[in-house]
Amino acid sequence: MFGRDRDDTIKTPLFIAAACVLAGLVAGVALVRLVITPYAVSDDSMRPGLAAGDRIYVLKWGAVRWGDRVLFASPIEPDRVLLKRVIGVEGDTIEVSGKAIYRNGAKLSAPWKTGSTDRRIFPMSFTGRDNSPTVRIGRGELYVVGDNLDRSMDSRTFGPVRMKSVIGTVLGRR
Repeated sequence: MFGRDRDDTIKTPLFIAAACVLAGLVAGVALVRLVITPYAVSDDSMRPGLAAGDRIYVLKWGAVRWGDRVLFASPIEPDRVLLKRVIGVEGDTIEVSGKAIYRNGAKLSAPWKTGSTDRRIFPMSFTGRDNSPTVRIGRGELYVVGDNLDRSMDSRTFGPVRMKSVIGTVLGRR
């Protein structure tokens, strides 16, 4: 019969085993860096959920859905990224009136915590923070706002964001 005797075992040298383990670790770390990236929150526009200095993990691949927190290239400041919440996706209509946000005609009741302590309501001629006309979200676009509605530069200021500019969605924080 072809084969080996019971006591004739193949012995792998220790350095080959260690090299395989090390190669696996390096490949795993490289793969994770391609799919997941760490990020330090740079401002308080996502308070109360995330504050400046918080460390988060961003998933670079996958679908973006309503309610996701996304990291994207700023449409008005080159070389800067922004972290905001998706409140409008393709086909939605968004309107801001008297500080209330309306999505598809219904007042937005967010299941996440938001912050708004400034009782003043500014006219549209001054800022789009509290009042802005109805916007229909086009193909390949998102409407994003900060959870801190009083202190966020977002789609109320610069309009919908192109999906192409999205780096990824927040997985969680460290």
